[in-house]
Amino acid sequence: MDTYDDTTDTDDTEDFEDASERPDDTQPAEASAPVEAPRQSSRPAPPIAGVRFIESGPITYCSPGDLDLGVGDYVVVRTDRGDRLGWVVIAPDQHIAGRPDGPLRVIDRLASEADVHAWERNKERAQEDLRGAQALASRNDPRVRVASLTYDLAGKQGELTFTAPERVEHRWLDGQISDLLGARISVTQVGDRDRAKAAQGYDICGLALCCSTWMTEFPSISIKMAKEQDLPPNPSKISGVCGRLLCCLSYEVEAYRELRGDLPKVGKRVTTPVGRAKVLSMNSLKQLVRLRLDDTGEVIEIHADELRRQYGNAVRPEELEAQVEEPLRRRDRQLQDAFVATISPVEAPTLDIVEEAEAVAAAADDEGPLAADASGDAPRRRRRRGRRGGRGRRPGGPEGAGADDAPGGEGD
Repeated sequence: MDTYDDTTDTDDTEDFEDASERPDDTQPAEASAPVEAPRQSSRPAPPIAGVRFIESGPITYCSPGDLDLGVGDYVVVRTDRGDRLGWVVIAPDQHIAGRPDGPLRVIDRLASEADVHAWERNKERAQEDLRGAQALASRNDPRVRVASLTYDLAGKQGELTFTAPERVEHRWLDGQISDLLGARISVTQVGDRDRAKAAQGYDICGLALCCSTWMTEFPSISIKMAKEQDLPPNPSKISGVCGRLLCCLSYEVEAYRELRGDLPKVGKRVTTPVGRAKVLSMNSLKQLVRLRLDDTGEVIEIHADELRRQYGNAVRPEELEAQVEEPLRRRDRQLQDAFVATISPVEAPTLDIVEEAEAVAAAADDEGPLAADASGDAPRRRRRRGRRGGRGRRPGGPEGAGADDAPGGEGD
């Protein structure tokens, strides 16, 4: 048996100390230098804490520095509009991943008892100054409604928000409000929902406003959501204290859409085994669909599950018949018209029809060739009737007449 000596494979490479010194034509692919992956920094990400300054307000992400913070701790954050007091809602060890956009604010210190007292005093001051700010705004522009007023811990800077039916130029309000309140006030125009959130209160359900207790953002609401939940499109029934559509209309709309599924919409026309019908209403909670038949005008109710099983088979949209079935019917008619002959059943003739045909034939025989000439058709050949004696023996025939009337006859 032949054996393989692996020492022969090393003869060609013994003159090269390193594989990288091989010529290009003998350089193996494995010897190419690997591309190094970018080095990831082993530096841990800086801790981030979530701070909220007003109840149900947006969360501001801040750098805690060396402070050991927990949820519920009151802190003082330095901002462009002074020092503000807030409380921690997301601890540094609860922030899993990601980094908020923009620069991070820095938590200056834990709030002391003096900071909390100053914050409470400034809240009471803002409630008192709110009346004066509204009176000043009403004298200059009756459309302006002051929504909120807040101060920083020092009481030297503040923020004022107002609402108006349309966009209002409020440069005049900045200077006059600052002079009236003795602080540097920044003025911002907001919407009606922001005003209701700042004012707080109770809605028609008897509970505190969602926007002032737990909602951080306002959802997009449309009248279509009310219709999908079988609610009457009455503004007084589906509007909140802000005058806008209720935010709670968006809470259950997805559940109603799931209940409706692929059922026909209200006002849709469908075809049923008993005729065409129109969808009058649909009760999503009871899962009942009301149909009105076109032929009889009868209103029937059918369960949604049963309608789902039959929809597309026994019960179909009216458009499906026009788009799919009507072309098929048209093709069948064209094929039928293209036939050379069409065999159709004919009823057997009755006795009355036979008698009527014989009477018509007899009348045609009596009229003779004159009727044929008058009608312009070819004269019909009369059928000879066989009589005894022939034509010459008829009384009054041409032969008898000639014998009696001949001149010189016996009659004369």
